[in-house]
Amino acid sequence: MKKVLRFLGILVLILIVGFLVLCMATPAEFTMERSTTINAPKAVVWEQMVKFSNWTNWSPWEEQDSTMKWDVSGTDGEVGSVYHWVGNDNISGEGKITNTGVTDGKMTYGMQFMKPFEGTSDGFVQVEEKDGKVVATWHFHETMGFIWRGMGALMGMKGMMQKSFDRGLELLKTYSEAHANDAVGGGSFNIEETQFAAHTYAGVRQVIKWADMMAFYDKTYADMGKKLGSRIAGPPSDIVYKWDEANQQADMHVGFPVADNKPVEGGTIVEVAASPAYMIKYTGGYSGSANAHVALGEHMGKSGKKMGLVIEEYIKGPGDTKDSNQYVTNIYYLYQ
Repeated sequence: MKKVLRFLGILVLILIVGFLVLCMATPAEFTMERSTTINAPKAVVWEQMVKFSNWTNWSPWEEQDSTMKWDVSGTDGEVGSVYHWVGNDNISGEGKITNTGVTDGKMTYGMQFMKPFEGTSDGFVQVEEKDGKVVATWHFHETMGFIWRGMGALMGMKGMMQKSFDRGLELLKTYSEAHANDAVGGGSFNIEETQFAAHTYAGVRQVIKWADMMAFYDKTYADMGKKLGSRIAGPPSDIVYKWDEANQQADMHVGFPVADNKPVEGGTIVEVAASPAYMIKYTGGYSGSANAHVALGEHMGKSGKKMGLVIEEYIKGPGDTKDSNQYVTNIYYLYQ
């Protein structure tokens, strides 16, 4: 009996030591990123990825767990919106995902697991055009505790996550391609052909990273608003000279139309000549305006016109209403 107990004790010790070695050998940083090519308009795929209420169309866990229930709080598709789910502890458990940032075609998120275990992670979903194709990407990152490193390795977490991500993207591809002709952004867009009047703008021109764009807007509008005062002759606006998807940045001028061309401290004066333009009067939160830009870009491409500046006029925004669904933005694509 003593020999048996001694053998069992040594075996347990070996298993414990082996597990600890596995914990040490497994990296703390766990990352999973999978992509797929989808034969559908970028705007259609983006609508599925940026709005939590559409995740039901392609969630691999909802497909597996018939008990899963979810709800969305906040303005869906906007920063701060939250997706909360509850399901079978052996499949989906309970947790929530918070929209932490939205730029052109990319939404970052923070995830909090509640059941059957607690944990935090982050990641992003993204849709972009590469070589004439629409590519959807799903990214996940987690910093694992010492014990969870070994547990994850034993459970084959990497393989399971890859299988789930691949299945989710497969469902996204199937759904998006089946709905490739659907209207997005709450309905189809009415594209008008108009004449954009000559304007003089006072503001700040800068090459700005997408991630820093909202802070740049807020600071510039507040600063220029104080300096310009009664000189302001229209709504806050921006002029986009170059939208650089590769480097996720834009060369833009942010400010106000003014009634004269006098210099402004800390800013620049820009003259925009009268020009024909395609225009959409967009109503809704700013993240959804990406769909309007896609529609205008596609329309411009089909027209054969030579594209000029892109100008946005913020007719109604956060300073006018707390309901982002009531925001109004005039979007102009000038052409020659």
